[in-house]
Amino acid sequence: MNSKTKKKLFIGIGVVVLLLLLIVFLLFMNWDKIVKKIPTLTIETPHKISIQETEEILLDMSISSFGEAIYPAASMSIAFDSSRLEFVGVEEGNVFIRNEGNDIGQTLPEWSCNPEQCNKTGKINIMYLDTTGGKNAFSKELLAEEDNVVLRLRFRLRGSVRSGDVYDLIFEDAVFAASDENESLAMTRGTLKVRNGKIVMGE
Repeated sequence: MNSKTKKKLFIGIGVVVLLLLLIVFLLFMNWDKIVKKIPTLTIETPHKISIQETEEILLDMSISSFGEAIYPAASMSIAFDSSRLEFVGVEEGNVFIRNEGNDIGQTLPEWSCNPEQCNKTGKINIMYLDTTGGKNAFSKELLAEEDNVVLRLRFRLRGSVRSGDVYDLIFEDAVFAASDENESLAMTRGTLKVRNGKIVMGE
């Protein structure tokens, strides 16, 4: 191989490498935008909890965004350690639902949950169902950028907790259902991302 051929080969390899680096850079720069297109449901992890804590512990469950559809039903199933934590119930968040045909300007969803059964099984099952078929559904126009707490989970520490322990709260299922199943946000289909939470015990 003569020097001219080598020179052309090196130039060709250099161009290919530069193109690959450019593609990687563009993907990296737009990765956040790509990821943000998929709504994410998150159980927010609080600061370390004192083992002496006797008050109820509140954990926010937030949603990053909704799609273009309306969502008249929602459900979540969350595993937790019921031998260490007592699930007390669900408290309302600040994400409104539509309120068509009513005089009240805005309204919050009423979540269904059975804490007694949740503590027996170690699974928190929560559901919202809009019986009007869409007049009281979740939709993106009612989701504020910062006020995005769908609901709050309430716990009490049991006497069995120990300092330094970490108690995971793990999504087993989550869905915001649309009338057209193809537009639903579902953890199992990859159209809804989830981020698990935890309760970390301090001294």
